[in-house]
Amino acid sequence: MCNVNIVILFFLSAVMCKQSNETQTTCNNNKLECILQKFTEKRKPLCNDNSSLERLGIDKFLDDLDDLIEKFSSSQQRLQIAGKMLKAIEIMVQNLGYLFSKHIQYSNKNSFLGAKVINSNIKDKEVSLSNRNSSIRLGASTALGNAYTSIVGCLEYANLGKLLEGANLQQDSKNMSVKLVSPVVSVFLGMPTDTSNLSEPIQMHINFSEKVNLSRIHCAFWSEENAWSTEGCVTLEKNQYGIVCNCTHLTSFAVLMALEKLEESWTLTLITRIGLSISIICLVLAILTFCLCRFLRGTRNTIHIHLCASLLLAHCIFLLGIEATSNKTLCGIVAALLHFFYLSSFCWMSLEGLELYLMLVTVFKTQVKTRYLLMAGYGVPTVIVIISAAVYSKGYGTCNYCWLSLDRNFIWSFMGPVCVIILVNCGIFVLTVWKLADKMTTINPDQGKLKRIRTLTVTSIAQLCILGCCWAFGFLMFGKTSLFFIYAFTICNILQGVQIFLLHCLMNKRIRETYSKFICAIAHFRSPIYSEFSNSTNVNTQSRGKPNKESGL
Repeated sequence: MCNVNIVILFFLSAVMCKQSNETQTTCNNNKLECILQKFTEKRKPLCNDNSSLERLGIDKFLDDLDDLIEKFSSSQQRLQIAGKMLKAIEIMVQNLGYLFSKHIQYSNKNSFLGAKVINSNIKDKEVSLSNRNSSIRLGASTALGNAYTSIVGCLEYANLGKLLEGANLQQDSKNMSVKLVSPVVSVFLGMPTDTSNLSEPIQMHINFSEKVNLSRIHCAFWSEENAWSTEGCVTLEKNQYGIVCNCTHLTSFAVLMALEKLEESWTLTLITRIGLSISIICLVLAILTFCLCRFLRGTRNTIHIHLCASLLLAHCIFLLGIEATSNKTLCGIVAALLHFFYLSSFCWMSLEGLELYLMLVTVFKTQVKTRYLLMAGYGVPTVIVIISAAVYSKGYGTCNYCWLSLDRNFIWSFMGPVCVIILVNCGIFVLTVWKLADKMTTINPDQGKLKRIRTLTVTSIAQLCILGCCWAFGFLMFGKTSLFFIYAFTICNILQGVQIFLLHCLMNKRIRETYSKFICAIAHFRSPIYSEFSNSTNVNTQSRGKPNKESGL
């Protein structure tokens, strides 16, 4: 106990304690700052009362710290309060190190606290401290400064990812989108001196918490601007397991991986908005055509209507709500709706390909009941979305967009089914083209080879677009040629409504004739006759012998 008194007297200017008759400071209106203030007040020992040290409990401190981080992580002002929280906790840990004046090591499932007391009699030139997933080394003279006794300590957080999600990296006067790929390590020295510019750098080894792209990782610290910064930190070594950095100051450090921010390109944003607007117009026209033209009735027409409806709703929700991040609940609903309607679109695309294949291989016309189509087109996405929400409901909505989060690989609840559907559609595509080529040769063997190749090529490209196979570009948007695939993916898929309108409406001769009659009726200022959209028995009877024109192929 005498040793404790000496340490308290020696660090009297640095130790934070409270008087027995001290009234609690009233906090301002900021709820988060009030919570933080209560947390720090609870951890202050009573001045001149050594027995109060026993009641502090470092192990309980780590559990309370987890609860505090959880509260802050769910707040919209979390990035604004994060710096104050890290600084306050660093001071509290310093305080505990001063008062206990011994080597301490405490941990729980999320945090690891380590501190080492050193004095001027130390024989080693370097001081090292190892934690669960990090270690630090610095010179003994740097750790002591001008003091006789000092403390080297650090606190390793493994649960700050959600709290600091969305924070950018300030580098070369630009903000870079990054992802936290390591624990956050707060390093401190127990001496009353400025640690913003050390006489010699501190060396840190930090392990990665997930797989990283080594060409895009950075050693960074949390700055006063509520963002990450690399100023004063240099990377010495890196491998697939971790990174070694030198920094000339002390604060909270972490390893970040730079992300490729596709949304930064204003040209891409402009193309997306214009393309989706055009696609929405074409989808509306296509739905009206499929509903009003009675001669199109059938299984395939039903699939067309629901495919267009799913894409139309998905595009509208995307344009209106993709950036509605101010309301967390609304953002989650938007993300879930986008998840459902885009998955539904893929299911209808798969049914479209299956129906086209059956048209080619079956001799007699078959009709699939509508309820079975609805179960496949809407039932499968509903089950996927319900399971995804039950497993990780917080995955719907991010800080930047109302879409699926990357946390816990939640994005694969969309990408996984899409991969499966694209593979199935590719198989259907190969079989369909093979059957179509075989039928073209059988029906008209005298037809010119060049003409058959041209017809087959146009048909193949059309089916690729309809089946959504262009979404495969989304898996190629990385690497040196990523820019090409980014634009290819965006243009091909936002104009999918245009493709459907061209292939199923404008390329159909009977629909073109119907359009012509309707436009002529409008041009001559008379009401269009509804029968122009109805079935004509004679024309329909004659046209049944030409299924290749009816299909729009």
